[in-house]
Amino acid sequence: MLRTMPRLITFSIFMLVSLIFGKTINASELDITITSAGTGMVAEVGMRVKVHYTGTLLDGTIFDSSVPRKKPFEFILGKGQVIQGWEKGILGMKVGEKRKLVIPPELAYGERGSGASIPPNSALIFEVELVGAEIPPQLNGVSPEQLVQARTNNSLIIDIRRKEEWLQTGIIDGARTITAFTKEGDLHPQFREKFFPLVEGPEQDILLYCRTGNRTGMLGSALVDQLGLTDVKHLIGGIVEWKSQGFKTVEYQSP
Repeated sequence: MLRTMPRLITFSIFMLVSLIFGKTINASELDITITSAGTGMVAEVGMRVKVHYTGTLLDGTIFDSSVPRKKPFEFILGKGQVIQGWEKGILGMKVGEKRKLVIPPELAYGERGSGASIPPNSALIFEVELVGAEIPPQLNGVSPEQLVQARTNNSLIIDIRRKEEWLQTGIIDGARTITAFTKEGDLHPQFREKFFPLVEGPEQDILLYCRTGNRTGMLGSALVDQLGLTDVKHLIGGIVEWKSQGFKTVEYQSP
């Protein structure tokens, strides 16, 4: 329910909010009351945060809560994945901290409302607890020298180009060949069935390369952000950079 909400309006003053235990703060009509102090990591833009919450209307009607489900809600702070009242109200919280957020309609669902449970122009009250905050995994770029080192560490190295490209330039010795995209730019229909059996788990050490790094940038980011793989890297500059630095390729042998 919270994932379909407006984009972020950055409001950096809330980095200081958790220092003021028990005080109500008013900013753009968003009221924040710190009801219990926290001592853990501070939630900052770009972090993946985990929050337990209970949301009510002003008349006390509960419209949603993570507490009975016993599973906190997760999102990336600052990505516009939640309503603006959450973006502003959770920024600066410490793990373990609890807050009461009184969010005006303008920072919630506005004139649209949300389904049958939240009428148009509704102010919302959230009791929130920050139970986790971490820097999420991200796609990292490597140099040709680092790829050589990764090869000695038995990384899963995959050339995601097409067959005609492998025949033209050769491939990096030790790389698997799995085409990721068609000429039209769509995901290749056989990519999933060839790629995923090679992945032993979310922490698998994976290194991708293509011609110049553009395709692996898109694919690698999707593997991290959407599928939860935590150790994905790609060759910056791709096979073009590899060869320009004098590194050799081997002839592609068709299966």
